[in-house]
Amino acid sequence: MKAVWRHNPITVRDVQVAIQPDRPLAYTTVMTVMHRLHLKGFLNRTLRTKAHYYEPRVEFTDVRDAVVSGVIRHFFRGSRDEFVQFLENDDVTLPEVSAPNALDETLL
Repeated sequence: MKAVWRHNPITVRDVQVAIQPDRPLAYTTVMTVMHRLHLKGFLNRTLRTKAHYYEPRVEFTDVRDAVVSGVIRHFFRGSRDEFVQFLENDDVTLPEVSAPNALDETLL
């Protein structure tokens, strides 16, 4: 997605080249991922000449905000204050995790 956000519209080959230094993936792998992102509504796809061109349907900031909200919800009990305190504090302490009372509760 980062390659699509930086350069759009973009082809599968262009994405493969853009991520090549960090992720040496086959063309077909990149194509499959982009096709799935298109099916899930993250990318628009347009056929021009013989190549599909992709453009983002979601903004980077929207995805970033959703991920950060998920981290806050899952790891900091929904508390933005605890998240900020964690970022500002060098002393990392793990939050308390309560164990289930009985094995049956974990299976239901």
